[in-house]
Amino acid sequence: MLVSNESLVDAVQRDAELLRLGNELRRAREALLDAQAQRASFELEVLNSRDHAVGQAAHIGELRYRLLKQAAGYEMRLQQAAQHQLIHDKNHRDHIARLEAALAESSRTAAQTEALRRELTATRNSTTWKLGRVLMFPVRAVKRLLRRG
Repeated sequence: MLVSNESLVDAVQRDAELLRLGNELRRAREALLDAQAQRASFELEVLNSRDHAVGQAAHIGELRYRLLKQAAGYEMRLQQAAQHQLIHDKNHRDHIARLEAALAESSRTAAQTEALRRELTATRNSTTWKLGRVLMFPVRAVKRLLRRG
């Protein structure tokens, strides 16, 4: 069997082409495997990012709840403080009113006492009083002696 040079050259070119195509196919398969690995890595990153986003959303929700709860607590304490202040002010005003009434009563009592003191002084300075004291001295002295003994 005789093979011509042309068919030999064609066979060598075909083998070279097959080898080149095999190498390209192998590189394409490796590139495909790398792309699939990279795609899997990206998918994993996306899943991790979603998990992180869900976790952060839950954390934000919890912080919002805490903030609202704390704000409600502060609002309640503010209302209680305002109510306490109103009660304190009312008690203070009532106390001031009682003190002013007591002061007015004290002024009236002092005026009555002063009027009675002037009346007593006038009575003791009268001639009738002085005469009665002198005349009643012996009776008082006897009473004192009887009380002692």
